[in-house]
Amino acid sequence: MKLLTKAALAVALTFGSITASASESLVPYTSVKDAKGEVKAIYDQVKGAFGMVPAPIAQHSTNPAMLKVLWSQFGALNNENFSQKLQAMMRMSVSAADALYCDYCVGFNEGMLINMFKLDMKEINAVKKDPRNATSLNEKDKKMLIFMVDATRNPKKVDKAQVDELRKLGWSNKDIFDGLKMSTQMVAMTLMVDTLKIPRDF
Repeated sequence: MKLLTKAALAVALTFGSITASASESLVPYTSVKDAKGEVKAIYDQVKGAFGMVPAPIAQHSTNPAMLKVLWSQFGALNNENFSQKLQAMMRMSVSAADALYCDYCVGFNEGMLINMFKLDMKEINAVKKDPRNATSLNEKDKKMLIFMVDATRNPKKVDKAQVDELRKLGWSNKDIFDGLKMSTQMVAMTLMVDTLKIPRDF
């Protein structure tokens, strides 16, 4: 699976190579050093893409078939129209919602925005409250961020006019669907991380 190697290097430099203890999760998973067979093969691909194996991804090794599905989804959603900054802002914003607040997820993506994209805490804190405060994004990306966050915080308020506006800005139907999948999958990830008390590895 071919992902952005530039992003992999940046993540590795940002977070280093801290290894969380797989036994600290309420449901232990396979550690990188103990991985074998298909799990090891997927971990190697994850390391090639991100420079590390984030604990929430490693948690899926509890069911290797699900790990394979998850990694396949990462590949399917590797949409070059979504910048790494936009995706990090989305993940941070979704996981910062009052009903979800996930320390691991917020902290990881805050770190990316600070160290990779040089955002200051003023904008970061403002974006967590409202994606409309993403002043460092262009209008096209900001509207997509708003849509992705709205899909997880106020899905019933998303309407045809909002989707039509995305199309006018140059987002395709596939892009809009991909954005929706990215953001809603982030909700599932936050719930898993907090339920199983997955340890920080950064």
